[in-house]
Amino acid sequence: MFDMKKVGRQIAQLRKASKITQMKLADQLGVSFQAISNWERGETMPDISKLPELAEIFNVSIDEMLGNEKGVKLINNLIEKDTSDSSLELEVEKEDFLNVAPILTFNQADLVFRNVENDLTITDTSEMAPFVSGDLIDECVKKEFDSNGMKELSRIAPYISNDLIDEFAKREFESNGIEQLTLVAPFISKELIDDLAKKEFETNGLKGLTQVGPFISNEMIDECARIEFKTNGMKEITSMAAFISNEIIDECAKKEFEINGIKGLTSIAPFVSNEVIDECARKSYELEGIKSLAPICPFIEGDLLNELALDAISKNGINEIISVVPFLDSKILN
Repeated sequence: MFDMKKVGRQIAQLRKASKITQMKLADQLGVSFQAISNWERGETMPDISKLPELAEIFNVSIDEMLGNEKGVKLINNLIEKDTSDSSLELEVEKEDFLNVAPILTFNQADLVFRNVENDLTITDTSEMAPFVSGDLIDECVKKEFDSNGMKELSRIAPYISNDLIDEFAKREFESNGIEQLTLVAPFISKELIDDLAKKEFETNGLKGLTQVGPFISNEMIDECARIEFKTNGMKEITSMAAFISNEIIDECAKKEFEINGIKGLTSIAPFVSNEVIDECARKSYELEGIKSLAPICPFIEGDLLNELALDAISKNGINEIISVVPFLDSKILN
């Protein structure tokens, strides 16, 4: 890419040498005063259509004005052959294209791209994607997908049309499952992600959704979590706990406690609300004593654990609380 700072300094020097103010130059070119200022500060580059006018005003060649950098030959070629004919053949090197792409119009960029596309890797195409038309990008990625599937398209996904991304995602899912969609998941429509997630869940259960969890709707994840818990118990929803709503986590935790007691909450405890943990801890203490709380002590509120420990000591002595000592307030032991 052109060194915009260097080009900007050159434009400023040529303007001053010609004794032209920024305002006058802006008037001559039909652009804003701010545009000239941005060029000279190296923040933007002049549009390619303005380069011949600038060169004429300063009485220099475009090569001199742009510092004879790589890609100037291509610019001169485009200016000389100003045309909308997409079949026009140009002598182009991809490095030249990358260098000048930011100052080309979409039509010019598409024209140049078509002259080099056979030599481009998907990485090259991703670098050029911001500068060429969406239709052309779609055309190129269809070929890439047919040859290599979805794995390389994450580089260029932001520039692929929504409909085409969804089409690719469906085909990839049918061939390789949901795992291969991870890198492009942010660009797949929410409706399709949910639809594919539901199908994956029906085949591989909730654990099959972990890699695309952040992109599945909360409603779909909660629906799958309820079914998974009912079918396979608490341990099978742990892998997706970070994406399941607090309401469903608490609902499942209460049911798990009723079935398997406090030990059933061990794997899911970090995600269960304090209120439910404390409620289950009280019930477990009443039914099985303070020893039963050891598996989830780190998640029980300190005041409650201290309260239960003091009660246990008063009833059965200090030895009763040995298993939970590391989690108690030191004052209780004094």
